[in-house]
Amino acid sequence: MKTKKGDLLTLWYILEGMKHQKQSVKFSYFVAKNKIKIKEEVDALNEVQSASEAFKAYDSKRADLAADMADRIPGTEEPMVNDGQYVIKEKKELFDKQLLELKETFKDAIKEREEQLESFREILDETIEFEGHKINMDEIPNTIEPSVMEVFIITDLIME
Repeated sequence: MKTKKGDLLTLWYILEGMKHQKQSVKFSYFVAKNKIKIKEEVDALNEVQSASEAFKAYDSKRADLAADMADRIPGTEEPMVNDGQYVIKEKKELFDKQLLELKETFKDAIKEREEQLESFREILDETIEFEGHKINMDEIPNTIEPSVMEVFIITDLIME
């Protein structure tokens, strides 16, 4: 069956997240067999999406700048964080100015990364022949979330 490479990558992360969950032997076998079948493709996808050293340097400096400019938790030197993002209000203007300078310094690396990610998105839309190891509907644990079932259906892994 033809499957989008992006769906295979999603399947991989779902199966990877299940590797430490205690399940039936049949379901564990289903997880293991499908991970083995798609590992090579996933490794290739992960390799082509990894950032260049120049972009990693930019991203590290950007993160350091945000941490340095972040507001502090009152009474501490710890930076304020909200939803995984540094809170920058007091030094916002200075942060914006320095971030702009940083982006200018690394403009080639940023442009290269944007092009790389666009190409990667195109690759994820490509289809690949995939015949995964199937499982009977009654062998799937009752605890499986609907979003996981949807991926199993999209990748044609369920026998009804």
